[in-house]
Amino acid sequence: SSGSSGINAEYGELIADIIYSVIVQCMFLVQASLVGLVPVLGYPMQMVHMALVYSLYAFEYVWMNQGQGVVRRVALMHFNWSYFAGYGMIMSVVISCADSYFVGVCLFSLMFPILIVSSHHSSPQTKVKCFPLPLFKPSIFVTERLMSLTHRR
Repeated sequence: SSGSSGINAEYGELIADIIYSVIVQCMFLVQASLVGLVPVLGYPMQMVHMALVYSLYAFEYVWMNQGQGVVRRVALMHFNWSYFAGYGMIMSVVISCADSYFVGVCLFSLMFPILIVSSHHSSPQTKVKCFPLPLFKPSIFVTERLMSLTHRR
């Protein structure tokens, strides 16, 4: 029936959005690692990247429940990067100070639920925009190239 095909299409779009988002986030983590290799500015830029990805992780729950697709979620990050970088920076700094990977994972596990809960109670000023900082663009470019390889016409 046409009603069930509409529901299936919705689920298909949701699954495609989740898969696309996961790939973008993985590519962004690779990008953050590569940025960290740049002399002098690499470490601070890597911290900003990690702060943004922690914010994205936290706010993604809110935004997905609002029905916002991955393109809109990333656009919010690009235009409001200062808010989201600040939002995730404490977690980024604390985890970077960890003595080992295991301690970093433990710190992430302790702090992440706090970020998620606070993201539900925060209201970023999406109408007040600073200049865009499209740090996710390289990751989106790579993701789209990877997706085009799997899409047959």
